[in-house]
Amino acid sequence: FGGRARFAGSNQQSDAKSGRILHKAMTEVFPQLTKTRVDYCWGGLVDMSMDRMVHAGEHDGLFYSLGYSGHGVQMATHMGKQMAEYMNGTVAANPWRDLPFKRIPGHFGPPWFLPFAGGFYKFKDLIK
Repeated sequence: FGGRARFAGSNQQSDAKSGRILHKAMTEVFPQLTKTRVDYCWGGLVDMSMDRMVHAGEHDGLFYSLGYSGHGVQMATHMGKQMAEYMNGTVAANPWRDLPFKRIPGHFGPPWFLPFAGGFYKFKDLIK
């Protein structure tokens, strides 16, 4: 069970807090797992594209696949196979090959805007 529990930097205390948040969410979805022990929890940076879509293709001879927006474990595994087929000449293996990148207005340096983005999405969740 996973997801982006918080928009915060990754360190031992922050990751443990995220783990507790995800455990609570997991037991809300699957109440029968309330007494299940979680052995591992990890955190780190998440790559998010402006449109929250995968971007994959080739630029100056470099093949890339990124922008999994918090779904990297599943999508990176899938896209590894797809990109291998794409690099081998099967163009249709990469459905995102022509998707343009949208720039984040005002972005420079570290992602200073993440707390604001997190607040925006928390607000959206509240009004749904």
